Amino acid sequence: MGGYAPSGARQAATNRKPVVLEDGCDLSFELDLVGFRPDEVPGLEKGDELLVQISVNGQWRSLVCATYAGATVGTLAAFQGLAQLIGCVEGGARYIATIQFVSTSRCSVAVMRA
Repeated sequence: MGGYAPSGARQAATNRKPVVLEDGCDLSFELDLVGFRPDEVPGLEKGDELLVQISVNGQWRSLVCATYAGATVGTLAAFQGLAQLIGCVEGGARYIATIQFVSTSRCSVAVMRA
């Protein structure tokens, strides 16, 4: 009797245990940060990497981009896939945001799994 392996799994020939190829968190986005704070984080340049972290303020959760020193640069908000990205970060997936464009009023980042 034949069949197919479930989507996202593959049978390894040596140990017959399923190998998960995708966990649903291999996400990538390119977008502008909301609430960009150029005065609080001077010296940002194209190519700089930022950490993607969950910020909790009372009952509200948001995803922020922060420097390695912990300074918040801006928020990832209002895009399709935000809830999935939050779930992945809460589940332990790590993401890096690479600055694509930065000016005194705008910061665009490319977010991808680290």
